[in-house]
Amino acid sequence: MSLEMEKEQQRAIQIFDETLKFFDGDELRARVFLEKYALRDLDGNVVEKLPTEMWRRVAREIASVEPSEKRKEWEEKFYWLLSDFRFVPGGRIMFGAGQKRKSTLLNCYVIPIKEDSIEGIFEWCKQAARTYSYGGGVGTDISILRPKGAPVHNAAIHSTGSVSFMNIMSETTGTIGQAGRRGALMITIRVDHPDIFDFIKVKRDLKSVRYANISVRVTDEFMRAVEEDREFTLWYENEIVGRIERKVRARELWRELVQSARDWAEPGLIFWDTVKKWSPSEYNGMEVITTNPCSEQPLQAYGACDLGNINLSAFVVDEFTQNARVDWESLEKAVRYGVRFLDDVLDYNKDRHPLPEQRQASLNSRRIGLGFTGLADMLAKLRIKYDSEEALEFVDKLFDRIKHIAYDESIELAREKGPFPLFDAEKHLSRPFIKTLDPAIQERIRQYGLRNVCILTVPPVGSGSVLAGTSSGIEPIFAFSYTRRSESLSKEYYKVYHPLVKEYMERFGLKSEEELPDFFVTAHKIKPEFRVKMQAVIQKHIDSAISSTVNLPEKVSVEEVERIYFLAWKLGCKGITVYREGSREGVLLTEKKKELDKKWERPRILSGKTVKLRLPQGSIYVTVNSDEEGIKEVFVNLGKSGSDEKSYSEAIGRLISRYLQQGGDVKDVIKSLKGIHGRNVTWDNGLQLLSVPDAVAKALEIILGESPVEKRASFKLGSPDHENKPVGVEVCPSCGEQSLVNESGCFTCKNCGFTKCE
Repeated sequence: MSLEMEKEQQRAIQIFDETLKFFDGDELRARVFLEKYALRDLDGNVVEKLPTEMWRRVAREIASVEPSEKRKEWEEKFYWLLSDFRFVPGGRIMFGAGQKRKSTLLNCYVIPIKEDSIEGIFEWCKQAARTYSYGGGVGTDISILRPKGAPVHNAAIHSTGSVSFMNIMSETTGTIGQAGRRGALMITIRVDHPDIFDFIKVKRDLKSVRYANISVRVTDEFMRAVEEDREFTLWYENEIVGRIERKVRARELWRELVQSARDWAEPGLIFWDTVKKWSPSEYNGMEVITTNPCSEQPLQAYGACDLGNINLSAFVVDEFTQNARVDWESLEKAVRYGVRFLDDVLDYNKDRHPLPEQRQASLNSRRIGLGFTGLADMLAKLRIKYDSEEALEFVDKLFDRIKHIAYDESIELAREKGPFPLFDAEKHLSRPFIKTLDPAIQERIRQYGLRNVCILTVPPVGSGSVLAGTSSGIEPIFAFSYTRRSESLSKEYYKVYHPLVKEYMERFGLKSEEELPDFFVTAHKIKPEFRVKMQAVIQKHIDSAISSTVNLPEKVSVEEVERIYFLAWKLGCKGITVYREGSREGVLLTEKKKELDKKWERPRILSGKTVKLRLPQGSIYVTVNSDEEGIKEVFVNLGKSGSDEKSYSEAIGRLISRYLQQGGDVKDVIKSLKGIHGRNVTWDNGLQLLSVPDAVAKALEIILGESPVEKRASFKLGSPDHENKPVGVEVCPSCGEQSLVNESGCFTCKNCGFTKCE
């Protein structure tokens, strides 16, 4: 290693140690900050060591759009808002504010397919690719595309159907990289499109449409047809093909949809009539056409998600005591500052959109998404059990009050800066959601207007909640603790507690989580019906939508899933997502078995790497050869010909090679060999080597880029190409650990912070 590289390594270790200290030794939160949000220079070097530096940068940049005489005032107010994670902006804001790279601060956009043609489809691909390159996700609806078998005026004679183009859209998403991430995509279709059956089944093949979430836009008419066991009409119409119709049994289609959601975790349901009825933006060209990738933001064509989340957990005083209460004064201040912050983001970002149409839509409607995280932690601090009538009553009042504060602040901004350009008082006040507001607020809207067409939402938050150390969104605490594999500590596996659980146990001297009081409750202990009720209560006070996932036990029946869906529809939820434990695991095992059944044939040429390590017996050389699927050959060379060391090291290499060639995972090899102790322990460049098997394991880690020393020294490693692996309920596709959970409609890893839909 050169002197320059050694200095760079030492600098990286110093930064990591300082960040780790800030987070009280929580390695996951430290890594999420450094690898996702800390500012880097154009060479990729980390230039922020602490969240305090990020808060100052973000506060300064967003306040820069305020009038010059007010900038310092609002910088300090925004800094207060961000400090101690009172407010967690969307990930693109934390990453992009002050960023010299081409990067939008808005998380997601809706991009329409403008016409039913090859040109329309590939124009969408072009616009989506540009959006991904700026860091944005995309939502789209394919209902405009003609169904399979419809006539076309080219050599094909008949169309391959709307669903056949989903892979092109998916691969566009998977191809464009975003600093270790992949673009996020939501594809929807209306429930009465003739291709609906093909759409529902498309992701049962894990190799198909790998880089997209899918949801069905369900109508009230369809739900009533299911209830009454009637026929239901599928139809498509345009000028070229005329009108195509066919009738199906509503319950046949419904059962196919529910079965797929239960067994394959997709598609989700969007209750589209409910969305349209309760959206305040259904006029003057702001009508919503589909949702963003996580479904919390129904959007107009080219509309965008401008997201930031109030950390509710931060606004409880005298927590865990009989006197625990909400700090309403501070919470109101945070809500008002949060509305202004997100409105300022729109102006800060006006020249950072990937497409001119996105700029126009954003400024015309000035749609923002003030969201929330840490609700479960707030309830625990208040000694309120999440799955209780007391919780429902409290949450109803909490969000009703927040709703009115947020709307009042948008009115104040309209008085100061003017209403959004497409505002029409009569049309806006006629919308059902606006009629739920206090009459005095409605009168002020009539008098002064609103700065933002929509204000409130509930995103999944994902790695943002990991960074803040809170429960995710409005979800229950997923688990009190989980087991994490250590790459740098003396023991390989250790228990990690949810931050609030850890705080409580230390404060009250608890020895195990079994001693926790009953107001601590996890997602898997809560009845699914209650989760739906909680979502519905909050939805009453949210003008956009909610991203939330109902976690179900592995043995849940199709009939139980049906009941959950119907309850969500009847209670006024705008959408529903369920995740049955292990719903993708069986498919993954099947795929794994197929791989094991294949016989590997060695090509003439393989690419290889060699790692040299020093042991007491001498230098050990570990060489790996790989094909396009990964490592297939491992050669271990130690000692002189004819020696015992030479023979058994060669044997280790042959056995590993045999295992890998039959579909084995190199990470399983590392796990099996790492930590085996021999007679002597040695060190090589900061790497502790316990034996020959242990050295082989650590050499393989170095080659994979997963050595604790190498990883600790370099944050440029980022996330591996995790999207090339199918995502399961337990195994994280980034770090390979069994620590992936589904919360708020989003997969998040409790080990490395990987999230699929940030």
